[in-house]
Amino acid sequence: MTLGALTDKLRKRIVEFRWKHRFETKVSPAINFIEMALNITELAMVKSRPIDILEEHWFHEGWPVIHTLEDTEWEDIIDLYRTLTFKVQERNWFR
Repeated sequence: MTLGALTDKLRKRIVEFRWKHRFETKVSPAINFIEMALNITELAMVKSRPIDILEEHWFHEGWPVIHTLEDTEWEDIIDLYRTLTFKVQERNWFR
């Protein structure tokens, strides 16, 4: 899967998650974390710029992300997020 196709698929799943949970008052920090990595990747693609060292921490999944999404209908988002990180590393976009 290309990076463009991956970002589109991940964006679609994030939108679906947010739509399903639109009436909840508390936003999932795990989804925010993943969305930040996605936003930074899309910015890097559009601006052809590397990812700043201060932005890299958004690409390192933590237990809160796994704990929130594992064994749910949203579990595929974890794999998409991991693949996103791998593809960004593969392109040497981290400084």
